[in-house]
Amino acid sequence: MTFAVEGLFPAKLTTVATEDRYRSRLMAEAAARRAGITVGPVGDVDGLTRINRLFDTVWGGGGQDAVPVNMLKALAHTGNYVAGAWRSGALIGAAVGFAHGPDHPALHSHIAGVMPAAHGTGVGYALKLHQAAWALDRGLTAVTWTFDPLIRRNARFNLVKLGGRIEAYYPDFYGPMADGINDGDMTDRCLLVWDLEGGIPASGTAASVPAGGVVVLSSTAPGAPLTRAADPATRVILCQTPPDVVELRRDHPDAAREWRLALRATLGQALASGAVVSGLTAAGHYVVERTGG
Repeated sequence: MTFAVEGLFPAKLTTVATEDRYRSRLMAEAAARRAGITVGPVGDVDGLTRINRLFDTVWGGGGQDAVPVNMLKALAHTGNYVAGAWRSGALIGAAVGFAHGPDHPALHSHIAGVMPAAHGTGVGYALKLHQAAWALDRGLTAVTWTFDPLIRRNARFNLVKLGGRIEAYYPDFYGPMADGINDGDMTDRCLLVWDLEGGIPASGTAASVPAGGVVVLSSTAPGAPLTRAADPATRVILCQTPPDVVELRRDHPDAAREWRLALRATLGQALASGAVVSGLTAAGHYVVERTGG
């Protein structure tokens, strides 16, 4: 049995197996129970205002402009993804997304955030599983989003916990952003694709360091980046990330900028030349497989 969605993508009808939809819903519900939250759509102005304020808190005073309330209302009204995570009546997380065009049956998750006090309690994971189940119910077989490749915890969540894959590296994707997290930094981003064919994938594990892999980006003792060249014939290179680049931006902005440029010159250039990221190690190295010199 399959579930077909007409109207969203009239030029390219998409189908999702009923069992995949059902299993994904169960996974999303279980994740929400473990986190002690309820997750659901938000469409009223009061709820959307709360989401707007939550983003402002998460982004240190610069999140209200990310998606204004009137835009949230328009997105929700036209059937796009606007959802909140609630615990004991308080909004502690939210996510907003919209559909790709007809040739790409996917949901693009534009922004998602969790209140700092709720970090590490499974709220972000439950939100992502809710997104996935929502997408599959509408015949969408992938969720995409961009993330800062320097933020190690996000890379681990995206690549290891969710099992997503990096599709591309975009230098300064959004241009300058005046918020408490990105202010003063270039907004390099990786495009993450979370494939949902067959339903939500199971959580993975950190990658091991392959034999013969060469570290082309590492950290020096003071925390600055150190790059080295690898022979063009080297099949696997490793690019490290700083432990906490948000803290580094605040305390040592020059070092944070060096990391940005170093990761762009290593990971970014490798992906631009056709390499692929096959995983992330426990120590925060991207494992990058090159196609050859």
